[in-house]
Amino acid sequence: MPIYEYYCGNCGQEFEVLRPVSQSSEPANCGTCGKPGERQLSNFAFKSNTFTSPKFKASLEKPMRARDQQPAKDAD
Repeated sequence: MPIYEYYCGNCGQEFEVLRPVSQSSEPANCGTCGKPGERQLSNFAFKSNTFTSPKFKASLEKPMRARDQQPAKDAD
């Protein structure tokens, strides 16, 4: 079973849930406040004896949800 990452917009917690693929589109409740969390896009990783996944460097930028929410300026 895969591990899915979620973010709770209510309390700001990030959490992981181990669940079957058949339940991947269903929201998961936050362990802190109990409200449904939003599933996040995460890196796919696996381990094999014949192939190793590429090494990703940690991003130094803030996550998308932490960036300022400013509307794009129109180019005239």
